[in-house]
Amino acid sequence: MNWLLLSIISVIALAVSNLLQRVLMREEKSNVFAYSLAFQLTCAALVGLFAFVRGFVMPPIQELWFNFVLSTVLYAAGTLFLFRALQNIGASEAAILTSSRALWTIVVALIFLGESFDLLKTLGVVLIIGSITLVSLKKGAVRFNKGTLYALGSAFCYGVAFANDTFILRQSDALSYLTLAFLFTGLIILTINPRVIKELKTHLDPLVLSKMVLLSLFYSTSGIAIYLAYQQGGTASQLAPINQSVVILTVLFAAIFLGERSQLMRKFAGAIMALAGILLLS
Repeated sequence: MNWLLLSIISVIALAVSNLLQRVLMREEKSNVFAYSLAFQLTCAALVGLFAFVRGFVMPPIQELWFNFVLSTVLYAAGTLFLFRALQNIGASEAAILTSSRALWTIVVALIFLGESFDLLKTLGVVLIIGSITLVSLKKGAVRFNKGTLYALGSAFCYGVAFANDTFILRQSDALSYLTLAFLFTGLIILTINPRVIKELKTHLDPLVLSKMVLLSLFYSTSGIAIYLAYQQGGTASQLAPINQSVVILTVLFAAIFLGERSQLMRKFAGAIMALAGILLLS
């Protein structure tokens, strides 16, 4: 299978997982901690199985312990914020808002990695901020509701964590690290709320559990496919624009399958602005 097909599979799988997250969290009895823990541990099992088949390589946890702790805490917070956001806003709006994680990745790269900032990146920042403003317009004014703030909080956590991952991935096998990232994030969530174990029994009935496994399967497939696309010869400059098209695809899928057609043209405009901004920042 060539890198282009793998990258397309990754995008479609990620867009579907965005919808499944919304389906789970809009249910009346959805529980953020229980669902977040189940999601992280299921993904750890699925990616871990694939990593062990290919040859698991233990990342240098002792040498980079601070980076591992930082990423784990940030991914745990980001997951909780995202699941909370999806209780209040649609999948399409969440996808556009969380695309702002690229801004935080750039900020960290500027401060700690010494990367440059030019006119194109400035325009990218303006476009992403514009997309956030556009989807946050309510009755002619910008209004940040609870779901919006949680989505932006998730974007901050994921953006900083992604930048921090660059330090770890310089010395680690990507799939092996991803396995531990999912596992450690789940353990952090469990540490924050130990009672979540009891909540799992209450909230994860067979129907919800089947949806959770399906969500984790699509999300894991997306991560594995993009990793394999790199290995099959896809470059960052080729894969980045394809991968970021998930924002537009999520808006389209949400309109078709979840009925999220309110302010659809505004959402598409925001998605296109976000995509253009991300590409300029890449």
